[in-house]
Amino acid sequence: MELENLKELWNKDNRQDLPEISLEKQNEIHSPMQMLKINMETEFWLMVVTMPMLLIGFPFASGDRNIVIISAFVVVLTVGFIIYFYSRFLKLYKILCKSGINTNYDLFNLKTQLLISKEIYISYYISYIPLAFLLSLIKINFHFEVQYNLAIFGVSFLITLMLVWFIIKYWIYYMYGRYIEDVVRLVDELNGLEIPPRKAGKNSWFERSQKFFMNKFGLKGNIVNTVIWFVSVYVFIILFLTFVLLLLIIIGVKLDFIDLHTLQKALDRLN
Repeated sequence: MELENLKELWNKDNRQDLPEISLEKQNEIHSPMQMLKINMETEFWLMVVTMPMLLIGFPFASGDRNIVIISAFVVVLTVGFIIYFYSRFLKLYKILCKSGINTNYDLFNLKTQLLISKEIYISYYISYIPLAFLLSLIKINFHFEVQYNLAIFGVSFLITLMLVWFIIKYWIYYMYGRYIEDVVRLVDELNGLEIPPRKAGKNSWFERSQKFFMNKFGLKGNIVNTVIWFVSVYVFIILFLTFVLLLLIIIGVKLDFIDLHTLQKALDRLN
């Protein structure tokens, strides 16, 4: 359906006279574009601050030379993914900074770039799943025969899957998806395409706090809201998983499924 809309919009543009977009409509489009730029800047600096944390899980100090080499290889792959993605990220940011959206061609190009960038963004985070799988294997030195190593591998991999799911489900939508939808709807509306009705629903806690901080601090309030939610969700996920793991260990010990001494030895081998 989206492809058909793009084709129809392209056909509308494939003519000699490119109609001017009214100043009012340009301002409507600039509003979500401004929010996209602010969120992109916020995420970039969050990435810079949290980047060192990515190296914590790589056992470069391991006595096994093969593990060190594999760890270095995974780091190179990770940095390669980040450089490629943020090069596309920068390209989109430059497009959003341009004020020229005076014709249908400008709108078509903007809409296409936003939709493509959204898919690349999703693919970027999905690409961390196989890397997390490999990192989880590194954590246990590729030895499944040791007791509880399978459980340690499963927990490590599960944490990554939960983080990727959360990012795709919520982070992408609240940071970019809803603003991209606004731009796409406006572009389609300007070109007379059929627009599905918006789904009515209550504002999420994120949107309510965002509105509050933006009323207090303006556009900077959006950055404050994003950072608070980023840190809060990160802490919540860590605490939640810690609680679940402790609960499972306690239940396992009570039912004689888990031997604490053997589990401690398995964990000590990872340190």
